Amino acid sequence: MKEKTLVNRQIYGAICIVLIVVFIYAARNVFQYVRFFAGPAVCGEYIPSGIMVKFAGDKNYGGIYYLPQEALVSDLVRKAGIDDIAGFKESDLARMLHSGDKVVCGTARYRVTIEDIAAPVRLALGMPIDLNKATRDELKLIPGIGTKTASKIIKVRKDEGEFSTVEALKLSGCMGEKRYDRVKEYLYIKPSSP
Repeated sequence: MKEKTLVNRQIYGAICIVLIVVFIYAARNVFQYVRFFAGPAVCGEYIPSGIMVKFAGDKNYGGIYYLPQEALVSDLVRKAGIDDIAGFKESDLARMLHSGDKVVCGTARYRVTIEDIAAPVRLALGMPIDLNKATRDELKLIPGIGTKTASKIIKVRKDEGEFSTVEALKLSGCMGEKRYDRVKEYLYIKPSSP
């Protein structure tokens, strides 16, 4: 009888250990799921009608930030949590930002330059890339554009000049209607600065 009781306790003990392991494993997965959906893994909260800007050059504040439309560099600096803005030029702080801008705070502290976010990062963030500036390799990142089509686009751009509209891809013979419909959302034409 003692042996049966010992065996029963061992079985119950093994079942308890299995249940505890399953519970811990399930709790860990639930925690990861909740953390994943808690918000974006970028700096700041998403503003649906806003802009997306990359802040670079400072390892402590770098990242992607969501800002309202018509945000200025001063808004980005404030959102990044930089309290000491006395060294920044007023003209730099007053510069208007646009979605897809990359604001670089230079190694000489307080020196600000604005560039475009790199094409692969733009595509990963769901932003289009500039048809007139994209390289062959950048164009090949777009689903539906392979080496042959990318080469055709580069050749037409070199021979005939920059595209005036994205739709000009069809007119120049770079691609047909179906392919154009698949790729048009990945491309835009950046307006020239006055």
